[in-house]
Amino acid sequence: MQQTTKPHAADEQRPAPLPMGRFVPTAEDLKAEIYASAPVVELDGGDIVVLTTDPDCAAQAVTAYAQAYDLPLDGRALARLRSRWVTFERQPEGDWLLDDAQQTDALATRVHYLLG
Repeated sequence: MQQTTKPHAADEQRPAPLPMGRFVPTAEDLKAEIYASAPVVELDGGDIVVLTTDPDCAAQAVTAYAQAYDLPLDGRALARLRSRWVTFERQPEGDWLLDDAQQTDALATRVHYLLG
């Protein structure tokens, strides 16, 4: 049996396709919360990503985030906060992935990263 579909009417509203591929993120793109003026995202595994190049701001943001969510945090944890160059890539289902990158990559973003 041959299946046919009716073409969409020109005035019919359809959802826009989700953008895919690599991107330079904003707090809104990551659905990040702002702490100490920096976007903070906790990844599924408990790692924390702070969208800032400033190490002092990153430490303040992680500290404020940990206090807000009653997460254990001490000086040893803050000592593990590292600056990394990464890329962000949207997936078809709307999620995004984070991957290590070289500073010379045109879409690389410098973040501060704390392993959970």
